[in-house]
Amino acid sequence: MEQAVEQATLWFLTARGMAAASDNPVIHSQPSAAGLFAQAVLGLTEDDCIEGKSPARINRLTLIDCLSGVAALPPKTQEKFLTGALMIALLDRRMDAAEVRWASVLASAMKISTQRVEECCLSARILADMLQPVIRDS
Repeated sequence: MEQAVEQATLWFLTARGMAAASDNPVIHSQPSAAGLFAQAVLGLTEDDCIEGKSPARINRLTLIDCLSGVAALPPKTQEKFLTGALMIALLDRRMDAAEVRWASVLASAMKISTQRVEECCLSARILADMLQPVIRDS
């Protein structure tokens, strides 16, 4: 269980980094999207998420801790983390320069190839659209 809580802490730190990079602080769905992603995609329990994002655990860490943590994850988990961070950025249908930079720094720390980054971007776009569908007029 401790490993799951540590993964939850790392995920919420990664998500917090992307949310902080956002130029649009009024995206109210970012925290809930991070929680949904943690449970649905990363397979973490609600209890793991609650403990993982507790101030006692997360507030003692920096973005440098985040980068070293994601670098040590297995490749498939790295891709999930990058996809989730990109999803959070895309909730407002665009990515600001700081969000692009944070995604780039994450991908670089993870040593993810350009092709895999593009695949993560596509997956993130699909997830963001599922959370906040675009209503098109006919």
